[in-house]
Amino acid sequence: MALGTEARSGLAIILLLGLPFCSLQSANAQTLCINGSAGIYACQDVDLMSVLSPGDLGVSGTSKWVNDCWGWVDPMTQREYALVGAKDGTVFVDITDPIAPVRIGSLPTHTSNSVWRDIKVHADHAFIVSEASGHGLQVFDLKRLRNVTVPPVTFTEDAHSALFGNAHNMVMDEEAAIAYVVGSGQCSGGLYMYDVSTPQSPSLVGCYDLDGYIHDAQCVTYQGPDPDHQGKQICFNCHSANPDRLTIVDVTDPTDAEQLATISWPNARIGHQGWLTEDHRYFLLGDEGDENFYGNNTRTLIFDVSDLDAPLLLGAHLGSKASTDHNMYTHHGYVYQANYSSGLQIMDTLDLPNATLSEVGWFDTYGPNNAAGYDGAWSVYPYFPSGNVIITDYDFGLFVVRPRTFVDLKILLDGPLDGQTGLMNDGLRQSALIPAQEPYTALGFNLPGGGGETVDAPVLQVTGPDAIVDWVVVELRSASDPANVLSARCALVQRDGDVVDTDGVSLPSFRAPMGAYHVVVRHRNHLGVMTQEVVRVGLAPDRVDFTDGSTMTYGNNAQRTVGPFLAMWSGNTLSDAHLKYAGINNDRDEILQAIGGAIPTATLMGYRQEDVDMNGVTKYAGAANDRDRLLQNIGGSVPTAVRNEQLP
Repeated sequence: MALGTEARSGLAIILLLGLPFCSLQSANAQTLCINGSAGIYACQDVDLMSVLSPGDLGVSGTSKWVNDCWGWVDPMTQREYALVGAKDGTVFVDITDPIAPVRIGSLPTHTSNSVWRDIKVHADHAFIVSEASGHGLQVFDLKRLRNVTVPPVTFTEDAHSALFGNAHNMVMDEEAAIAYVVGSGQCSGGLYMYDVSTPQSPSLVGCYDLDGYIHDAQCVTYQGPDPDHQGKQICFNCHSANPDRLTIVDVTDPTDAEQLATISWPNARIGHQGWLTEDHRYFLLGDEGDENFYGNNTRTLIFDVSDLDAPLLLGAHLGSKASTDHNMYTHHGYVYQANYSSGLQIMDTLDLPNATLSEVGWFDTYGPNNAAGYDGAWSVYPYFPSGNVIITDYDFGLFVVRPRTFVDLKILLDGPLDGQTGLMNDGLRQSALIPAQEPYTALGFNLPGGGGETVDAPVLQVTGPDAIVDWVVVELRSASDPANVLSARCALVQRDGDVVDTDGVSLPSFRAPMGAYHVVVRHRNHLGVMTQEVVRVGLAPDRVDFTDGSTMTYGNNAQRTVGPFLAMWSGNTLSDAHLKYAGINNDRDEILQAIGGAIPTATLMGYRQEDVDMNGVTKYAGAANDRDRLLQNIGGSVPTAVRNEQLP
């Protein structure tokens, strides 16, 4: 039985990730989240990679503040960069090695210092606004970061627009190449629209001021369920005061934008910011003022926007902490919230139709308290391909963290399976034959990101349904190319089929980013099996159960039916992709050769590929021999038949 977060062993987590243990007092180096702490930071299933203080970021003066953040991946080098808004400008940090980030340089503010700065990216250019008086729109060519040989350096902007002065936020529809400045002194604080298809020559193309001041927005080329608006440019606008509300505006024609709908919510105070789910069906919105004014915990409002002309407020999620919400973004079925004093909160969006979010992970950047207020995490960016996430904390700087990627998995091995009980025998464990280190590296298995996993003796002393049967390999394969193994690691399978990590209780954890993958299980003398569809893995993984037909498998007859159960085909003594009883490179001869090759009734004890039923004894003839199971699994009547593994 694989246990949940609260039962996971800290020591096992260190071992499974293959990462060095860092001092619990370290504030700026990699520190794993163990038993609720990553050094001085409270956490749940989110590891600290590194921290750069405002001073490390080069922020000047006695009061050193940071604010917004965004990210950029260099399309030529694939290097990952954090773009950090600071009091006195914008800081560019190379986080490709998340344990050793490098400050490449800074772009000074266009005019004066400010608490507020906002950054978005289009076509390898950063577009920056600020509440600083007269600041306008800065444009910076991010490709220049490639050429810095001796960092840090001070940059100059590549272009500037002075059509407005201060502004609160920058919004970008990258597909349409339109930037929307909101909260400025122009256009009544509404949507001030720039064509940025030529990034260094932004041109004003429209103004939407009918709804007044907009605090923040998300503007997209709409691909949601409302057929009347698919393919159009739609803005979802968060208004603070006069009154607080969400408006939905069609901006397909920037010169003639049209409001589609407006909706408010109970106890509205400051409609701050929100984000669509990736299917454009729901909009999640944070009210920045209700926690302080009404005393409720962090509140996330959940709107059904499947009909853009008639949005519905489904309800609100109240978090477990009292902190004030700030910026949030959705990715791969999770919402990442920067909630000031409680830091980063990660929630599962699976039950949004019932207006429910589930808190599945967090990392508290601000230690003093979790009270309502404006100290702590300002923003978060979860879109790096590496799976690393950045957080900017107003007081403490830039944090690079990594949520864990878990797989929830059940499989049965045909060789040791009792078809009556659904339990596998643990003869290898009882005979003390299971190796302390995984066997698959020596067998030549491809294990990107894994290999070398070890298990401690106490794990192998557990008896009953949770007793360990053997090592297995779990792979995460590309959603678009299931032949491509993106990440793999060795784990343990229990008698009841649960696949667990090397601590014997936790779900297996991967270094791959959270997302959707084909999941594969392989074993040293069984044919591998793969999910037909992609499944979600991460902090709240989908359940993958290969034993009862609830998870469809790739290919045809990928598993054997044993009573009411499905099990991986046994007999693959060569650890290749076939079961063969006769002919060249057959599996039967391996059994005979293992016992000596001359006396068929001989037996051999040990942890061996040829031990098909995995009881610790290799037998070629007689009762409960390993040869007969192989014959049965190729069909039982035509010894020249071959059964092929159903993997691409």
